[in-house]
Amino acid sequence: MASLGFELLDRHVIGGGADDPATSTLTYATLLERSSFLGSGLRMLGVQPGDEVGVQVAGDDRVVAVCACIRIGAVPAPDGTVVVVDGDDGPEVRSAEGVHPLDLVRQAGSGDAATALAKDADGFRDAVLAHAADVVEPLLARRPVR
Repeated sequence: MASLGFELLDRHVIGGGADDPATSTLTYATLLERSSFLGSGLRMLGVQPGDEVGVQVAGDDRVVAVCACIRIGAVPAPDGTVVVVDGDDGPEVRSAEGVHPLDLVRQAGSGDAATALAKDADGFRDAVLAHAADVVEPLLARRPVR
């Protein structure tokens, strides 16, 4: 079985659905690109497979952050040592390295986009669904996230 990250985005894009809506404003291709870049940026901040990343943003930023975590094997959860939150000046990533605008972390990862893992760790899908079913279930069903 392919990893959850591959099933969410890559399989759909490869299958010809790149221009299908993943959200009300993002296509699957755009979501794949943004989440790949953000996943790489999160790895640069020390996020490893199995880590919990606090995802405390809404809308498209939530969808991108959840997908980025899944791509690198991290669990999007309410809390974590690295947190994606709405800051005073927009979405930001808070880590031991400091506070960085979300767009900057995504741009930093653009040179080495994160690929979906080949295989998920045991229990990973259940852990993700416990915190991010609102994002994962529609994408798996090829419906836009609302």
